[in-house]
Amino acid sequence: MLFDLADPVPGSRKAANGSGPHASTTLDALLLENLLEEQQTLRTPVTLFSEAYDQATPATRFSHLIPLTQPQPGEQYSFEVNLDACTGCKACVAACHSLNGLDDHESWRDMGLLVGTRKQPYLQTVTTACHHCADPACAEGCPVLAYDKDPVTGIVRHLDDQCIGCSYCILKCPYDVPKFNLKRGIVRKCDMCQGRLAEGEAPACVQACPNEAIKIVAVKVSDIPRRGSIITGAFDSSYTGPTTRYVSKRSMPDYARAADAGHLERDHAHTPLSWMLVMTQMSAGAFIACAVALWMDALTLHQAGITSAVAFFVGFIGIHLSVLHLGQPLKAWRAFMGWRKSWLSREILAFGGFAGAGSAVMAAWWWGDLQLLKLTVTGTALMGLVAVITSIMVYVDTRRPYWSLHLTAGKFIGTMLLLGTGLAGVVWSWMDLPMMCTAIACTLGFRWLVSLFEMKQNAIALADEKSSWHRSARILEELHPRHLEARRFLLAATGFLFPVMIFGGLHAPVLFTLSVTLTFSSQILERLYFFTASAGSKMPGN
Repeated sequence: MLFDLADPVPGSRKAANGSGPHASTTLDALLLENLLEEQQTLRTPVTLFSEAYDQATPATRFSHLIPLTQPQPGEQYSFEVNLDACTGCKACVAACHSLNGLDDHESWRDMGLLVGTRKQPYLQTVTTACHHCADPACAEGCPVLAYDKDPVTGIVRHLDDQCIGCSYCILKCPYDVPKFNLKRGIVRKCDMCQGRLAEGEAPACVQACPNEAIKIVAVKVSDIPRRGSIITGAFDSSYTGPTTRYVSKRSMPDYARAADAGHLERDHAHTPLSWMLVMTQMSAGAFIACAVALWMDALTLHQAGITSAVAFFVGFIGIHLSVLHLGQPLKAWRAFMGWRKSWLSREILAFGGFAGAGSAVMAAWWWGDLQLLKLTVTGTALMGLVAVITSIMVYVDTRRPYWSLHLTAGKFIGTMLLLGTGLAGVVWSWMDLPMMCTAIACTLGFRWLVSLFEMKQNAIALADEKSSWHRSARILEELHPRHLEARRFLLAATGFLFPVMIFGGLHAPVLFTLSVTLTFSSQILERLYFFTASAGSKMPGN
């Protein structure tokens, strides 16, 4: 209904021609009444949504937003998001939280924002959830097979009752989709409301959007793009094949970036894993040093047995500390199930073999046969090396730049040689073997120089914005200044002890033990920010 400004309320001219302020008051009241009446007939998106919702039955209300048949062979379900219709109202986020009964501070769908620059402004809200990838990285990495990709619909489900809470799927997913639930001790994520779809009902997010910006479609797996995009954070997603389709009538500029792209945040420290990695690498290195010494005929049965016992004890403690990392530690025995595709399962099996081989060494020492001890120590050293290699691949397989092969291998193998020979050297120093301690001291000195080189590399990455791990370098410098200062102090203190040991008597066990203790503390600090500065990729706003 439209009103003529000359006659705001039809038939009111006579009232207006009346006397005084009473006529004006009547005119205002009639105008307000008509405007309120007109407001009830405005065809706003909320009104249209409400009318359609009330008029249709649940089975037909959203039938145009979901497939009415199962995908054909070679197809799977996926989300399709109309960016032009998304207003960022977060109705989808609230509906997902409510209808799925999520806990406080838990969310399976998020709302992000893409922005331009000051000279080239751009603004776009983006709703994100699990992409139900063609080749889901979370399922590839899970050691207990707690992920299931439906062979018909392609929906990637998380099996809560199978999960042990190791969080490896979080590290593997390049979109930061799986979320750890501290209360339940497991990971959970979006399952596209599979139960609703099976009954012909639309998912919660699809039902809640007033602009129908989200719908479910069937896509051909062969047509799924194997490349990154601005929406997916401009990182390589070719190995997962995310199926979510973002459509818009306007092209997205190349300079558009996530509004939170510059926000620095620490990842989880995974403290038990930090100790586990350092101690198991220390143990493996000590067995290697012991094996080399045995083949050089430099150790007696008693000396080799004590060295092996100390190495075995350190490794045993480190392996068991890893269980504290799990949200469901009583289910840890199931972690071998994914050995065919998960490096985490392979690492667990390798360290299980390492512990078994160490037990064989203890039995050979008890038996009192030097030749048998030499063979079992050598086998344990090789098993320990294999276990360390699997540890390297656990993190390389996540494809995070800070966990690249050359960086991770350098850190882990360096720790194994540094602390392993150091641990063996401490044992031998208390046995008054000065020549052994000379070799160990030289190795420790070389590793000290390598650590300084690592810090220099970090400074280079910090200065180069195009570096693949520039973000990690920023996290280290801006969020971990005290950790870096503490590590530099420990390295400097270790370097000060070298000339003291060399000129003051290398056989001094106290000085040697102190130097290895300082080095061990330095490696623990490095391993803590190895996790917190990993800077995993994610979707905008996630």
